[in-house]
Amino acid sequence: MDITVAVLDPAVDAPCAALADRFITGPLTDADAIAQLVEASRVTTYEIEHIDVASLRRLNEAGHHILPSPDVLAVVQDKLVQRELFAHAGLPGPRFVAFDPEDHSCLTRFGLPAVQKVRRGGYDGRGVAILRDAEQERIPGPSLLEELVDIRTELAVLVVRGIDGTTVSYDPVEMVFDPAANICTHVLAPAEIDAAMTREAVRVAEAAVEALGGVGVHGVELFLDSRDRILVNEIAPRPHNSGHYTIEACVTSQFEQHLRAVLGLPLGSCETLAAAAMINLLGAHGYRGATVVEGLERALALSGVSLHLYGKRTCVAGRKMGHITAVAADPTVAVERAQAAAAALIVRGEDRVERTVEA
Repeated sequence: MDITVAVLDPAVDAPCAALADRFITGPLTDADAIAQLVEASRVTTYEIEHIDVASLRRLNEAGHHILPSPDVLAVVQDKLVQRELFAHAGLPGPRFVAFDPEDHSCLTRFGLPAVQKVRRGGYDGRGVAILRDAEQERIPGPSLLEELVDIRTELAVLVVRGIDGTTVSYDPVEMVFDPAANICTHVLAPAEIDAAMTREAVRVAEAAVEALGGVGVHGVELFLDSRDRILVNEIAPRPHNSGHYTIEACVTSQFEQHLRAVLGLPLGSCETLAAAAMINLLGAHGYRGATVVEGLERALALSGVSLHLYGKRTCVAGRKMGHITAVAADPTVAVERAQAAAAALIVRGEDRVERTVEA
């Protein structure tokens, strides 16, 4: 699209450093670094939530274009405020309450089991704990309690909202999580739900984005529970892990859509061209250090498979290092292809971690 791109990232060897037209190194909480980026840009957007909102608000008030707005970012940075916004908009969601982990009586009043979520800073399963009894260790810090939903399927809907409020959405996808790490490992597109459930998921997702007032791509995470209710979990106001499959499987990828939206261009088609399965490539356990990729040729020899390595120079166990997308006319075939490619690939650190056992 012939767009000149400047990027701010804390790491000198960040993958984007070799690709950006201008690369700025600095913490995402550094007011000077943020100002340097924003003042050099016609439009500024973000792909992570852990940014200093006060700096963005000052720059926005000075006339710079920051999309989604800093106010949107402030809401999603605080899980309690986000929940309260959804509730005020009348959106279906889990029962919740503000929670001080030192307040034992709150657990009794709310009822267990429940899910504790820290209000700020949680990501990829961090900052979340399932509390099954009152004596269980809790995460310190301001939090909220949510009912433990009997989840049948975790869904996501990518909602794209333009500057003028025009909205388009992709078909719902199913997200599969590692139950121990609470991190998304697979995305299946489209989700195997009926037409009525698809319409409800899209309706709820679009209403959530409307309530938030965001511009750009939003990953709206939803619960489909055992009672066939669609419940809002949370929103990421940026390109989302659940939408990586759109590069190969849709007319317009989520990344192009985000650029179209924040630049005020017409939104693209969300039409799905093929069934797809996406598998996250996580750093292998038992290793750390410089990134090593094994099995590349075996994986790429498989039909319908596309590999995306993120260029992260250091690999630690469980870190997202890339993803595989497989497409096919039949969803079952897409899954089989993706699983075969993932089984052929290992992404690890070059150094083996010695296990120690304490006496």
